Amino acid sequence: MNELSISNKLKERRRESGFSLSELARLADTSPATLSRYENGWTRFEVATLRKLASALNCRLKIEFVPAEEYDRTRISKPEVIDDLKRLFWDSDFNPETLDRYPVWAVERVLESGQLKDIHSLQILMGRDLFLESVLKSTRLSPKTRAFWNSILKKEGMSCMRKSSRQTAWNS
Repeated sequence: MNELSISNKLKERRRESGFSLSELARLADTSPATLSRYENGWTRFEVATLRKLASALNCRLKIEFVPAEEYDRTRISKPEVIDDLKRLFWDSDFNPETLDRYPVWAVERVLESGQLKDIHSLQILMGRDLFLESVLKSTRLSPKTRAFWNSILKKEGMSCMRKSSRQTAWNS
């Protein structure tokens, strides 16, 4: 998949159009800070703001849903995914063998500390069934993360997760 991210496309189009950050923000009736976040890897876009930016840049906003199977086939390799996830495992030697031996631990770490792309990458790497099975076996998740994934598992027709084995209090 050789497509630019929304952030990169937005920045590229703004520069091609000759607008400064402040000029485009004013034209789109948004703040320069918001535009800066959008151009620098922000992933929580608001469709209304994207529409205003597209209009100010004389562009058409196109949002599409791509089937997961199609996305999975274009995914990066296992060594690249492992290398990308290593930042979440700063206290250990995370490698393919570690993932194979301790899938539940790896899933717990990614669910607690990772981004959505990390969770998706790990699911692709492990396969959907092993990933969901590992989520089901997780016992070291915060209450908020546990509640969220219990709702996902219910939608998948799976029983709820095991009770937490953590003895210390979670910080909110």
